[in-house]
Amino acid sequence: MRWLISRYTHVPLAAASVVVLAIAITLLLAYRLAGPRPGWWRLTSPSPSVMAVPAAPEAKDGAAPTERPPGLGQVDGSANVSIMPRPPAPVPERYALESGPFPPGEAADRLESELNRLGHSTVRFRKEDTTQVFVVTATGFASVDEARQAARDLGRGTVVDEAGVPEVVLGRHPSMAAAVAAARPVRSRGFEVRVSEALAPNGQYHIRFGQFVRRADAQAYRDALARRGIVSRVVKVR
Repeated sequence: MRWLISRYTHVPLAAASVVVLAIAITLLLAYRLAGPRPGWWRLTSPSPSVMAVPAAPEAKDGAAPTERPPGLGQVDGSANVSIMPRPPAPVPERYALESGPFPPGEAADRLESELNRLGHSTVRFRKEDTTQVFVVTATGFASVDEARQAARDLGRGTVVDEAGVPEVVLGRHPSMAAAVAAARPVRSRGFEVRVSEALAPNGQYHIRFGQFVRRADAQAYRDALARRGIVSRVVKVR
């Protein structure tokens, strides 16, 4: 009897192993197929939290997108930054007085001396311009010698020969009336006379003086000078 018991001692162990294996297989199938499971079913560590990151926008023309942290602009030289220029500061206005025009001569010298005596620094400048004049010319001469003889007879005039037509220029006058008046005595002596209009260069001088912040101050001083016989006008200067 003892030998029989010792011969079948391993049979209960094998049966127990089969039962344990069957239970393990059942639990594994239940873990795989079951839905929500209680906490004691979770034999592994929980998976870390996952945050979905949106895909970066594709660059134009198939270029690779630039990688940079969200919310930060580019820091290199390729950054497209619009900079608004600062408007220039307004230039303060200044005013001065100006007299003229004066023809070359003593009139400008006298006025400049008077202004210097009153304590003003003056600036004299020349403006090149043209002016309209009326030219009195004696015409109808057959030759240059005949025109020269006419100038000697009249006692004045300049002989010119343009395109083979000799003439005697007798004078230039600022108005038509003055030119006609100068032509009458020449015509009365039997000469053929023509009055024509022309433009002549006219360089005249202007004198500028004084510095004023306000136009009203410049106008007030202009009026004070007018009472002394000095005529001027207010001009804006830089």
